[in-house]
Amino acid sequence: MSWSIIVAVICLVLLIFSVWKEAMRVNRGHLIWRMVAVTVAVAMLACIALPLTYTSTQKTPDEHRAVLLTDGFSVDSLKQYPGIPIFTTNAAIKKEYAKAILLNTLTEIKTNHPDITGLNIWGYGLDADELKQLDKMPVRFGAAVKPTGVATVNWNRELKSGEALTVQGHLNGDDGKPYQLILKGLNVTLDSITVKGNSDFELRSTPKIKGNAVYNLIAKSDKDTLESEQLPIHVTAVKPVRILILASSPDFENRFLKNWLSANSYAVHIRTAISKNKFSTEAINASQMHLVNLSAATFQNFDVILGDQLALQSLSAAESSALRQQVTQKGLGLIVRADSTDKGAIWFGNSFPLNRISGQTQSAAALQLSGKTIQTEKLVTDPVNIIYKEGTQILVSDARNKALVSTCLAGSGKVIFSTINNTYSWMLAGDENDYTAYWSLLISKAARKAAVPVSINLVDDFPQVNHETRMQVLSGSAPGQVSVAATNPAFVQSVAMPFLWSASIWPVKPGWQTVANIGDDGNDFYAFSEKDWKTIKNMRKIFVTNSYTKENLLNYTLRTSTERPIVKPISQIWFYLLLLAACSFLWAEAKFGSA
Repeated sequence: MSWSIIVAVICLVLLIFSVWKEAMRVNRGHLIWRMVAVTVAVAMLACIALPLTYTSTQKTPDEHRAVLLTDGFSVDSLKQYPGIPIFTTNAAIKKEYAKAILLNTLTEIKTNHPDITGLNIWGYGLDADELKQLDKMPVRFGAAVKPTGVATVNWNRELKSGEALTVQGHLNGDDGKPYQLILKGLNVTLDSITVKGNSDFELRSTPKIKGNAVYNLIAKSDKDTLESEQLPIHVTAVKPVRILILASSPDFENRFLKNWLSANSYAVHIRTAISKNKFSTEAINASQMHLVNLSAATFQNFDVILGDQLALQSLSAAESSALRQQVTQKGLGLIVRADSTDKGAIWFGNSFPLNRISGQTQSAAALQLSGKTIQTEKLVTDPVNIIYKEGTQILVSDARNKALVSTCLAGSGKVIFSTINNTYSWMLAGDENDYTAYWSLLISKAARKAAVPVSINLVDDFPQVNHETRMQVLSGSAPGQVSVAATNPAFVQSVAMPFLWSASIWPVKPGWQTVANIGDDGNDFYAFSEKDWKTIKNMRKIFVTNSYTKENLLNYTLRTSTERPIVKPISQIWFYLLLLAACSFLWAEAKFGSA
């Protein structure tokens, strides 16, 4: 016999007995109300003994959707997902939100929950490798608010000795609020700048060390440190660039240039014409050399030839031929200072046609150097500029974007043509920075390129511990045995590009990873910890997740749901209250009712 029938029989017997007792009382007052109270009391006892329910309808979301929580999610965003599975791969999120199901990898969603065909991702999103695990599963992405901090950054990680370290990037933050960025090296502040939120920044310093080093970029808001990130660099000691200056006569430009080259450890030889076929020679940071008759063997000893136009025109046919051969076939660099002479007979002349403006005199103008965002101090220039010609590149221009220095390829070498002959004015005015920037640009562009040793290139700009780091080698043959952090990665040849060899490793400890047996001491790379550059990583996650979402958009909206019947229990508090009221009435009526 079921519990419901037992309760019903007992309550029916109790009701009959109670009604009979009330009917047999001598006092007939309030008889009807006493009968009603007894009936209500017994009925409430039955309702308490028998849990009553009712059927309703409820809109429940489709079961094939799920939620994936990532860093930066808001708990409030989960209120719209009642009854939907919630996943995460982050143990910290699982600890914060206990209802989430912790996954080892995202592939478990398809293997362990095959009914789920779409995800709603909340937070900063996933990186590229994690998105691959979704295997094109449709998603909707609710991106978190952009994090405050360094959102993008770039710096020259490989430097030559004496080369400036330049750190550029973008800072996320509140509009108008000041933030301080500090560049440190060996616990010494090297440069700092104050910028407003959502703006670009640039910091510079010239490392005095050689080899591997780690600088720091610190972002602060008032007294709070937002970030303190690692900037690994490698500074390589370089052999001095060997320069031969050919001068048709002594002048201030060559004099100041000689002093600057000497101070910056260049190996310099100077040949200055003093009369026909007579020259004075000078050697700085180098041993003396016979420079009267120039030959291919002579030019082979130099990386850059720098001469004024008249001096180059005065070369003999044999000397000019030897110079041209070294430039076009051996990669020698040539820097030419223009003058008022006719250069039609020079072999490179047709690449740099000049536009001389008659009737105008010299004027002062700020110059724009290639690769620099800030213009130089003003310099007096002649009313002449280089007409752009296809195949040339402008290195220096004036405020009207007129080319004053241009370059072009000449076989395996480069020729640079300049209309500027008074850069010494910068030095006279105490502006050594612009002078250094100008001549460093020209010499670095022109210098003969040394044979490039086999080197490793990293595909990832932020290698991370416990993550795959992909490296590539450009080589016509298989690389020899390479050791990376005491492991020997296996390089695989690319099918599409046979000269490209790739390998992968997984660094286990943060810090410098030693690369050996590759033929170059500048191949060591730095592995970052998982806590480094969190803002940049989160910004990249937002970007790649948004891109993935556009390609794999979840086709139904968040309102997609189905009305389903649902059985709900009736709260027993009402039964207890009615039972109490009925019993209270019967007690009061018996005590205070008239006989």
